[in-house]
Amino acid sequence: MLTDQGKISSVQLAYMMIPAILATSILSIPSLSVQYAGHDMWMTPLLGSLAGLMSIGVAMGLQRLYPGHTLIQVCNAIFGRYIGSVLGFVFLFYLPHLTGLVIQVYGNFIISNALPNTPLIVIMGSMVLVCAINVRLGIEVVGRTSQVFVTVFFVLLGLTFVLLIRELDPAELLPFMEKGFPSIAKGSLAPAAWFSEYIMLAFLLPFINDHSHTAKTLLGSWLLVVIAMIITNLFCLLLMGDLTDSFTFPVMIAARYITIADFMQHIEAVIIAIWIFGIFVKISVFLYVFVSSTAEWIGLKDYRPLVFPASALCMGYAYWVTTGRQGADSLIRASSNIYTLMFLLVIPAALYGIAGLKRMWGNIRKGAKGGSA
Repeated sequence: MLTDQGKISSVQLAYMMIPAILATSILSIPSLSVQYAGHDMWMTPLLGSLAGLMSIGVAMGLQRLYPGHTLIQVCNAIFGRYIGSVLGFVFLFYLPHLTGLVIQVYGNFIISNALPNTPLIVIMGSMVLVCAINVRLGIEVVGRTSQVFVTVFFVLLGLTFVLLIRELDPAELLPFMEKGFPSIAKGSLAPAAWFSEYIMLAFLLPFINDHSHTAKTLLGSWLLVVIAMIITNLFCLLLMGDLTDSFTFPVMIAARYITIADFMQHIEAVIIAIWIFGIFVKISVFLYVFVSSTAEWIGLKDYRPLVFPASALCMGYAYWVTTGRQGADSLIRASSNIYTLMFLLVIPAALYGIAGLKRMWGNIRKGAKGGSA
């Protein structure tokens, strides 16, 4: 464990995880889901959310078997120093990749919808710099800023949905199950990939100062994310119908429908504000997990010297993993989400299974020795 770590409450951790899932998904999920599920797109978050439940279960299960251990430390505890270090490096390779993708998507969104003449590096670099400062101040500061920004996030999102109610057409819900369950399952791959990001809990649970209500609190955050995704899909479907998949960011198009008299227009600025608040928390969380895990893997007691170099590395990944907006869009399409699920769900679940078998084998051997004595 790093010596200079603060502590956060389970509520703060829940606040950190909500935008870690919703910030990038809420704008893209509708167009990804409708391609496969059609008018049943609103059901895809329900099925995809099972990946979130599994990720929460794996993270809490590993914490129960190895209390106070992060995922990097669990790898060493299960496989030993050398093999565990190799497996830990796999996660350290993927984390800046994922963070870089988030940064790239953020930059492309801002350029497309707000600042078309601003250089991409300025947009991404300014956000990463602010997030790096936030991370360097410690996990307690990340937790507190999350509480503030997530509250604003939901207030602005709720306001947007309320103003859209009179534009909705319930007939767009029909036909029900038009493409069958297999199509809904395919459409749920994208939400499942985002929900699998709950595995970040495996890196953050050791810093909780109250474990009595952690499970209920995290399940509450999961439920809020599910509801927010379903409502977002429903509003986009009832507003745009089959045209939803024509837009990269359907929620932005939905916000442009809002006009009240002649004085309330251009509500899409609210969506941009929601995006900035959410993405600030998401990048901060992912960057914190990356730098603290790297410090543990190297054997450092203080992660702070790594914050700015790691931030620069994530910026480099943002340019390396994609070649512009089309490249970023291809990496969040449903066909590529198997890659995300492999790193964020399948490998951690396999670790949990191996850890459980190892613990079971140890108990059997202890019982055998006790019986022979």
